[in-house]
Amino acid sequence: MSRIVFFTIHSTTAWWKYLGSRLEFADVTVLSDLRDDGDYSLVDDFYRFIDKGDADKAAIARFGEDGCADIILRCRVLRSIDRGQALRMIGGMTQAIERAFDKLAPELVMTFTIDRYVMDVMARIANRRGIDFLEMTTSIIPDQVMLMRRGRPVRLHEPSSAAVDSAVELLCKGDFAPAYVRDAKRFSLGKFWRVFGYYALRGAYFNLWRFVKRDRYNCHYLDALKRLKHKVRPGDVAVLPLLDHDWDKRLAELPREKRVFLGLQLFPEASMDYWLTSQRMLAHDDVVVRYCEVLGGAGYRIFVKDHPLQFGFRQRELFQRLAKLPYVTLVPYDVPANLLIGKCAVSVTFTGTIGFQAALAGLCSVATEPYYATEQHFLHIRDVDEIESLPEKLARWQVPGDLADTQREIMRHLAAVSVEGDYFGWRNFDPENEAARKSVEPLARSLNAYLPQFLKSCRTAA
Repeated sequence: MSRIVFFTIHSTTAWWKYLGSRLEFADVTVLSDLRDDGDYSLVDDFYRFIDKGDADKAAIARFGEDGCADIILRCRVLRSIDRGQALRMIGGMTQAIERAFDKLAPELVMTFTIDRYVMDVMARIANRRGIDFLEMTTSIIPDQVMLMRRGRPVRLHEPSSAAVDSAVELLCKGDFAPAYVRDAKRFSLGKFWRVFGYYALRGAYFNLWRFVKRDRYNCHYLDALKRLKHKVRPGDVAVLPLLDHDWDKRLAELPREKRVFLGLQLFPEASMDYWLTSQRMLAHDDVVVRYCEVLGGAGYRIFVKDHPLQFGFRQRELFQRLAKLPYVTLVPYDVPANLLIGKCAVSVTFTGTIGFQAALAGLCSVATEPYYATEQHFLHIRDVDEIESLPEKLARWQVPGDLADTQREIMRHLAAVSVEGDYFGWRNFDPENEAARKSVEPLARSLNAYLPQFLKSCRTAA
């Protein structure tokens, strides 16, 4: 029987194992980069190859100087540490994964969305061997999942008209919000310090734990450390006084067609760095400021609102730069995104779901290679240089003549890459709990129906 590798991350292994047990067409091995975790752990081989002393050379031999630089740039942990150590980690992990693939001979590898160098390296190795590497993530359509390759959605089926109409009815409601943001409603100075304190303690715990587990370079443990460049510091509480609680008065000062909603997204280093082709677009803060400078210079006012789940995690430098621009208003966290969508004519984001919601509402939605975007219904900015001509593109933009038709076309694209499945079933999953096991069944049905076509043997035969 064919073999599939599921790559697990912290606290999800029991779920991956049970999901694997429900597949009918292949054997499953759960691969992990944590010690004593999964069916096969990479840890011992990782350190064995690092300790040989030539892991950095192995990294460059496999990926070249430019390839290694790209891997480091896109990983929030590696770009915060010494380059030499980063190269050794890349080389050690590369050889450990190669050895695992030699032993396991997988025909398909699947995991969550790439958000760290281990997955990035694994995907590159799999692709070189002709093995498909699929990432699973939640769909905007509730209780559905998507399969991706570096943020590019995989079309799985042709949705029925009834399914499209049902999704339109649900997602076009004025109060719709993705499942993962519905509970983020309370924001205060006290909450900032609670979030800061919790993650400071968490970082201290994992800093100790990585030595207890004899796994000092584990990416999950390193990512918790407060000293990394992207981590919030006590001084970042300065973000809160910069928010304009009279934002609605600024809104009333100009017509709707001159209002731009720029929605920041959750953890840009996770959802952008492995999805965007252009390395220059990865300079998140600089790109946001440039958008504002160009649009502000063309007579627009930009209403910038942070993602609600980013509260307590945003560094102050971006907001301080934006606060100095007279045409930018920093909107408080508790203002609903749908309210701003309803009052603005233009939306700007990178890959966040705000861009999808804005397009459904008839706005000109400016986005950068998001999975939900069709070519004709969004204004695509793929590189930094294209921002300069954005005002001219906005002037030529045509509002949809029939918004209902536009909504159905956008939704048909999303429905075609979405299938039933509870992505969040891994949370506190207990294989002894009957309800938890039942929650896995819709996803298992989808994987049994759609994954066989991605096996190496099936693709080779085709």
